[in-house]
Amino acid sequence: MSSYSGRHRTPTRAERRATTGRRRLPKAFGAGYALPTAAAATLVVTAGGATAAQSTALASGTAVSAFTAPAAQHSEALADPALAERSKGEVAQTVAGYTDLAQRRQESSQSVAEGQGRAQERQRVARDKKRKELAAQKREAAKQRAAEKKAAAKELGVSTEDVTVDAAGTPAVADGAWVLPLTNPVFTSGFGPRWGRMHAGDDFGVPIGTPLRAMSNGEVVFAGQQSGYGTMVDIRYSDGTISRYGHMSSLQVTVGQKVSAGEQVGLSGNSGRSTGPHLHLEIHPGGGEPVAPRSWLAAKGLTY
Repeated sequence: MSSYSGRHRTPTRAERRATTGRRRLPKAFGAGYALPTAAAATLVVTAGGATAAQSTALASGTAVSAFTAPAAQHSEALADPALAERSKGEVAQTVAGYTDLAQRRQESSQSVAEGQGRAQERQRVARDKKRKELAAQKREAAKQRAAEKKAAAKELGVSTEDVTVDAAGTPAVADGAWVLPLTNPVFTSGFGPRWGRMHAGDDFGVPIGTPLRAMSNGEVVFAGQQSGYGTMVDIRYSDGTISRYGHMSSLQVTVGQKVSAGEQVGLSGNSGRSTGPHLHLEIHPGGGEPVAPRSWLAAKGLTY
């Protein structure tokens, strides 16, 4: 230590310490030193021992703080094997509790995931079942429509390509198609001279009251009585051809009415100059002179 005590010299640290007489704490207790992270487990043990020691001190009437008590007291408390063992047991119990909690959480999460998976699988199975049911319904509906078309085609005397089925399942002849005026007609007399005069059509023997149909889409141009033909109807079709039905028993259409292929227009009968119940059919292409119905209908794909 320098013996100079001039007024302008700054005292050294040792001089200041000697003057003030302040005692310095060990570095281990300084704010600049932190407890290493690796010693965290040891801290738990020591804290448990300190707590036990503190409890013993309080029971004897002496208040000792775990953070301010002298290091010797802590050492004495930790030196007790029973307290150390107890602290280790508490630590082990705490760790076991956390481990058990983590395991239960994991099991719960797994159970929830499995439940969601089962629910999704049930939904997938239900969707597949619904799709299969709808597909089966569509196939059945298509099969039913095909059967209806086939039956209608047979009844109308046309191919199934000339028959349509609407949304309600009602079969109808397609636009532009041609059909026979009767179902399963029985031919009895043909076109040509007969009894010294011209027979201008073909005759079909049918019972009175047999439904008669329009042969294609067209318009009624005559409906009423005419000598020789009795009750009759003339229908002009889209190509200008006129068909004539004679000897009918009743009419179900009027002049100017639009009709479609296969639509019922009246009933067969035995009116006019007739030797028995039958339909007299005439074909007038372009509204002109009559031609043989059999050959003209054959060109339309219709035979009898």
